[in-house]
Amino acid sequence: MRKKLTIVLVLLLVISSVSYASNWRYVFDSWNQHPEILEGLVPTHAIMGGGYDGLSFIEGNRTELQLLLGLGYSQRKIWQDPTNGSVITDNPLIYDVFQSDSKIRVSQGFLKSPVPSKDLWTAYIGVENTMEIYKDSMVVGSTRQNGTATHAVSSIADWFSSYGVSPSNNAYYPDFGTNGSAMLQTTLVAGLTLDMMDDKIVTQNGLVSDLSLNYGPSILNSLLDGTASFYSITSNTEIAKTLYSLKAGKTNNAFSVVLADRFNVNWTDGSAVPLSVQGPISLGNKVRGYASWTYNTQFTVVNNLDLRICGPEPWSQGFFPKVTLFLDLGYGAGNYFNTTVSSSNFLASTGVQGTLVLFDSLTLGYQVAYLFTNDNYVYYGNPIVGSVTMALHF
Repeated sequence: MRKKLTIVLVLLLVISSVSYASNWRYVFDSWNQHPEILEGLVPTHAIMGGGYDGLSFIEGNRTELQLLLGLGYSQRKIWQDPTNGSVITDNPLIYDVFQSDSKIRVSQGFLKSPVPSKDLWTAYIGVENTMEIYKDSMVVGSTRQNGTATHAVSSIADWFSSYGVSPSNNAYYPDFGTNGSAMLQTTLVAGLTLDMMDDKIVTQNGLVSDLSLNYGPSILNSLLDGTASFYSITSNTEIAKTLYSLKAGKTNNAFSVVLADRFNVNWTDGSAVPLSVQGPISLGNKVRGYASWTYNTQFTVVNNLDLRICGPEPWSQGFFPKVTLFLDLGYGAGNYFNTTVSSSNFLASTGVQGTLVLFDSLTLGYQVAYLFTNDNYVYYGNPIVGSVTMALHF
């Protein structure tokens, strides 16, 4: 009897799993590349997982639980003097990061969007954990062009020592802490999204806007060597309009032109803003042609204007060439993070990006940007900056 009951329970579990399989979906979050590994042409760190929407708290609106995991290796290149926090334009700190991530998110939709199968409003909360272990660069001893001169890549300890300090006795690199080796970071996330964007990859029409708050309290961010205490408020809005669209047959795209504009505002502050937070929100990262971890002040506002020209889908939907003409304007002000050094910067760039879109999700290409103002510190003094681009989206 017990054996039969066990078999019945197993069968019920299998049937339940199969019936709920459609409630799961793949969720991609982000990826990074290490510039010293195959010239940065392959992902070396990625965060992804699954989303489950089998529960519904509001009839007709989506409720979803997301569980994401990440693992990988990446490089950071930081441009602040560890003795006073001022900006340096050559010989940055270059080091590697081994990183593991976990993210738990819960979202709830409200009302129906004019776009089929979408919620108009979605509220979300989450907890994000990142474990970082800091390593000397894999190219220690090799020379690299950084800024105005060529320098040998130093170890972490030697770089700080050249300024007469160590990773543990400066306030501008809070991630390193006592031993300069590891940090466990916990961030609380909440936000609200308005979605009226009809995005068919080759055509986009509508608006999507997101307002988010990230909060990293010191009580949750001082468990290992490094420390963090910060908050970050971000508003990001994108508007798109298809100017022209021509079909090849009934479904495939022959030619389309889309005008899109993205407006981003961010305010970040705190007694210890970690470098993992600084990179994505830095003005240099958001204005194309400049570099991450540069122009990293408390306040940033950026407008990215795109004219996207999508070519034919010769074999199947989601496989096509795309050319993007862009004009970026950005302004940053306030103190550089973790310092009393204030600055204001206006960045502007224009350029072209040629990409190949594969299966609606992967884009590979090359971008050339002309910098109207200031400098990309890696290519100091050169107003024309070229770079390989890769992106994955689902």
